[in-house]
Amino acid sequence: EYEDGFNKFFDANNPDICRSKVLHTPEVLNIAIKSDRLLQLCGEKLRAAGGEIWDRTDFVKGSIFDDRAVVDLVDLTTGVSKQIDGRMVVDAMGTASPIAWQMSGGRPFNSVCPTVGAVIEGGAAGGIDPTVWDARFGDVLNSHGDISRGRQLIWELFPTENGDLTFYLFHYHEIHPDNPGSLLEMYEDFFTILPEYRRCNLETLRWKKATFGYIPGYFSQGSQDRTVAFDRLLAIGDAASLQSPLVFTGFGSLVRNTDRLARMLDTALTHDLLTAEHLGLVRAYQSNVAVTWLFSKGMMVPTHRTLSPERINAMLNIFFGLLADEPPEVANTFIKDRTSWLLFNRLALTAAWRTPILLWWILDMAGPIALLRWVGTYLNFTWQSFIGLLF
Repeated sequence: EYEDGFNKFFDANNPDICRSKVLHTPEVLNIAIKSDRLLQLCGEKLRAAGGEIWDRTDFVKGSIFDDRAVVDLVDLTTGVSKQIDGRMVVDAMGTASPIAWQMSGGRPFNSVCPTVGAVIEGGAAGGIDPTVWDARFGDVLNSHGDISRGRQLIWELFPTENGDLTFYLFHYHEIHPDNPGSLLEMYEDFFTILPEYRRCNLETLRWKKATFGYIPGYFSQGSQDRTVAFDRLLAIGDAASLQSPLVFTGFGSLVRNTDRLARMLDTALTHDLLTAEHLGLVRAYQSNVAVTWLFSKGMMVPTHRTLSPERINAMLNIFFGLLADEPPEVANTFIKDRTSWLLFNRLALTAAWRTPILLWWILDMAGPIALLRWVGTYLNFTWQSFIGLLF
């Protein structure tokens, strides 16, 4: 657990009104989880409850019948085919899930965050200068340059155990066949500009692990906007991809709603409510998160468009500067996806009042059609907030 996390965007080329001080968020993304230990504990709990774990086993296909679900598998070590049946299947295979692709009917993601990074060994043995890499502090969101090659690159850095450091480089990316968002190109940029981000000698750093992938996002207009269930089948996490990739993504929405999802799934199993209609209600959708997809839209460069280099950094500085002027609990609430209707509206109106050109920038980047779609998302957020207030 680190002491403080920083949020700051490059503003050397911005007018004064589009500059901001550092936003401190000491309670956001500040706890490192040792994933292998966590998985071990989860595995022990599953086995204690009578479950089994089959390692190195690949999914082939699933078949749904009136009274059961059957999954065909193959053991990658022996090549032997396996089959297992049960009352239902939970698809947690992430963005690459063939089940999720089929349920989406070919609908692509609205956006992704191509992400590359690494884990490096801490301390002097790892080639780290403690005056540059202080393991007590992390970067939640940080940029050290303007738009380049049609991308606004953003860094994240998180200290872990024994002084090791995990850090990422990513950007918000519009899905388009003319602009594939290559991870290989991202890694080339990563190694080129890393010494600018944190003064270091790449040859002396001790690399422990590569971290890379695509974080998916859908611009959800309502709680039923995306199919996450079929009869006796439910997708969770990034396989469901219900939220926009602003901070916590599909995995984060799953973790945040684990208790609610577990209780609803228990109810469904107890009362044999395993149709697509019933299981479709067991989802980690949150209207207050869905409404933020316009933010992620405003952080990506539209394909075949050229924006002024400082545009995205200026927008980010306006809003994060506003959060920096608020009490710490406000930034905490917003970045942790706990925003209420009143807080969301107050922050949005304050940002527009302070910097009216922000509205034009959003319209210019999102376009009128996307803005109209977002109005539907906002109205749904308003309705859900009203229902929540009543009940």
